Amino acid sequence: MNSRKMISLLIVFVLLFGGLDFRAGIASANDRLDFREGDYLVSLLQEGDGYNRVFKFTPGNRITATNTKFRLFIYAREIEPTEYTVDYENCTITMRHAPDLGAELHIKYSISPTFEWGEGESGTDKIGNALSEGDGSTRVFKVTSRYTINSSKNVSLYIDGSKVRPSEFTFNHENNTVTITEKRRALGAKSKIYFYFPKTSISGTQPSHGEPAAIPPSGPAVDPFPNTTVKPEFQVPSGASFPGAITLNPDHTFTVNTTAATSRPAYFSYLMVKNAKGKLVKQIRVTPNRPSTYSLSKLGLPSGGYYFYLKTVNQSGGLAASIPQFVPINNEPQKIQVFIGGQLQGYAQAPVNWNGSALVPFRAIFESLGAAVEWDSSTQTVRATREGKTIVLTIGSNIAYVNGVPVTLSAPAQLINGITMVPVRFVSEALGGVVEWNEASKSVVVFQNKPDILTSVESEKTPIEAGVQEPSEPSASSPILQNISKGITNSSDIVFVIDVTGSMGEVIDYVKETVKSFVDSVPSGSNFAIVGYRDINYVDLYNPDFEIFDFTNNKDLLKAQLENLVASGGEDVEESGLEAINKAVQKLSGSKNSKRIIFITDAPVHDKGTSPEMAGFSLEEINANLQANQVTLDAIAPQSGLAHEQIIKLVQSNHGTLYDINDANLMQLH
Repeated sequence: MNSRKMISLLIVFVLLFGGLDFRAGIASANDRLDFREGDYLVSLLQEGDGYNRVFKFTPGNRITATNTKFRLFIYAREIEPTEYTVDYENCTITMRHAPDLGAELHIKYSISPTFEWGEGESGTDKIGNALSEGDGSTRVFKVTSRYTINSSKNVSLYIDGSKVRPSEFTFNHENNTVTITEKRRALGAKSKIYFYFPKTSISGTQPSHGEPAAIPPSGPAVDPFPNTTVKPEFQVPSGASFPGAITLNPDHTFTVNTTAATSRPAYFSYLMVKNAKGKLVKQIRVTPNRPSTYSLSKLGLPSGGYYFYLKTVNQSGGLAASIPQFVPINNEPQKIQVFIGGQLQGYAQAPVNWNGSALVPFRAIFESLGAAVEWDSSTQTVRATREGKTIVLTIGSNIAYVNGVPVTLSAPAQLINGITMVPVRFVSEALGGVVEWNEASKSVVVFQNKPDILTSVESEKTPIEAGVQEPSEPSASSPILQNISKGITNSSDIVFVIDVTGSMGEVIDYVKETVKSFVDSVPSGSNFAIVGYRDINYVDLYNPDFEIFDFTNNKDLLKAQLENLVASGGEDVEESGLEAINKAVQKLSGSKNSKRIIFITDAPVHDKGTSPEMAGFSLEEINANLQANQVTLDAIAPQSGLAHEQIIKLVQSNHGTLYDINDANLMQLH
């Protein structure tokens, strides 16, 4: 029997014996073909037949004209809203012209709170649920789901496209609430919050709460939430389990070593350095799975206390960090330093070394440790009290008393230059502190409590605040933009084309701050504009992932606009940089000044010549457009790989310079 006859008999059999269930199964599956694409959900429609102008849509959520933004596509081309009408009550679309035979149609509708969808998040079948947007203060969010959730395990949370660490939120399945912990600051206004729970934790459905559409009866052949592309789960653990270490060496060097767990494709590892105030002052790209030793003195840091930690990120929002460790730096090793709680102490009488013991002024050390101090000049006795503990020392005596119990001192309290000096180790330990001596930096380090140093993306802002450099911080100016500004000798119109995909998260803040400094250094009369972009392509006519700001010569306004750029979302794929450059050229087309584009990205671009389905322009077309409009193009981009091969062509043909994106951070050690 040939295959054609077998297929015919199979169809007859299905129609005779299982037709009703078969047809119902197909209809139910088509009713639920919603999946997420950015901040939109997608639902497929029936194909065109050349005659029909009315199409039924059955989204998996109850949508109205007021709770979502509705978009219609034929193939991948968005249709103007004037070409169709939407009846939300009856879920129909009426088009002005009938689509051609075989035309593929789909709708997108923007995600609103309580909307749900299916997704293979972190390699597991999960249900996505949109929570209410952030308002700058709220920490507890209600999960309004059509399902009954019977477990709090294996849930995950994403905020503006970036995955939140498990330690930064909790989920209570008994009352369906997500709580942002104090380890993370409250979410900003309009933050998009997506919560995921595994399908295996579903024990039933909830009575209709008035938001999602009704769910058809479940059955073994029906899955109302088909998976999208599965992302590989981020594999690097955080905290004490982070697969790497920083080792301080006696010769004033340190060694960084991360294991093979951090060396996967599209994973990037950094040494992060924060000052005693918790502000990021250095970010150094490190090579994974290979130990590297650096000189502390070459960091160029002023004397003081710093916190070092290792961090690994990937381009899908995964991140992990080691526990920060305190590192004292002393550029004058002949002088003893004292740190209490990470803060460098300043004393009227400098600490002294007396037979191997560090002595410090008694009143300053006791008060910095929270003790009340009394001095009895007649008996030359110091008395300090704190939280029920009393310490008594007498000048010249090597016996002290702690709550009346005698203790032998390594060095007696004594007068030096008229100031009473006491042994710092004894005093600190007697009041509950942990004391360490760092030989390399000649420093006494005292901690009464473990320091709470954040390692979140939000905490890793550069030390440049509104263009003002703190005097105690090392310079973090960008040699890249300094070099570009030297070549601008007359008034220019400049468009910054900035990739703001999630993979730029480790450099975007630094880029923004150095752009602010850059605009202050170019000739007066210059104008500036911004085109920010993510993983998008030419088919979305009104794609919200473009963030475009018009020309302005108001530098304060430009700096405020830069603050609106947040790196989020995206994958480890080519970006739509050519589309963004084309938009920048359009903005420059009527300019009377010199024209310049500064293109900043860490990824290749979609090229119509190699990926026509993803791109609206080829490199050749963009290059011709730049030349026709006499636009100089500089780029800050990778120095190797496909991105370099593509972007160097644009740069060299348009009188610009290509700089290494790896240098667009606080510091690179060479």
